Amino acid sequence: MSPKKRQRRKSAPRRPRTSGHQPTAPTADDDNDHSTVRPTTNRTPVVLPDPPDRRITALWVALTVLWALGTPLALANLLFAALDMQEAALAAGGDPTATPDMSAVGNALIWVLILALLVPAASAVAAAILRRRIAAIGFTAALVVSAVPLFWVMPPPDLWDALRAHLTG
Repeated sequence: MSPKKRQRRKSAPRRPRTSGHQPTAPTADDDNDHSTVRPTTNRTPVVLPDPPDRRITALWVALTVLWALGTPLALANLLFAALDMQEAALAAGGDPTATPDMSAVGNALIWVLILALLVPAASAVAAAILRRRIAAIGFTAALVVSAVPLFWVMPPPDLWDALRAHLTG
């Protein structure tokens, strides 16, 4: 601070501190010091809520990314597996004894079901158990967004028959 400012601060009259509290009367312990009477303040601690756990937030982000990116990729995998099966059937020509390998299509169907239905359903249940209302609503909406078109294209009985045929051989 410059010397001029320092001199100006020293010469300025000091105002007494004002607060909203009433000064207390001096007690018997304050017999020696009557010049300054300090007001008592009632200080109650302010409770600050803890921020949400970052690990839970990272879990929701990871599950959302898994659903949002995994579902289209699994659908693309199913499409390409079906196209490969169709190409193999056309390459076999008119041979009625040649049966195309359906295991790739069945595996792709399982991945679609896991990523489109199981991930958002399990995430919604976990969010509801952990009492995260917004996450539960979001994952329930993701489940609806995935399930409605999937069940519209392939009804659940047909889906169950295809899945059972793949798993039993």
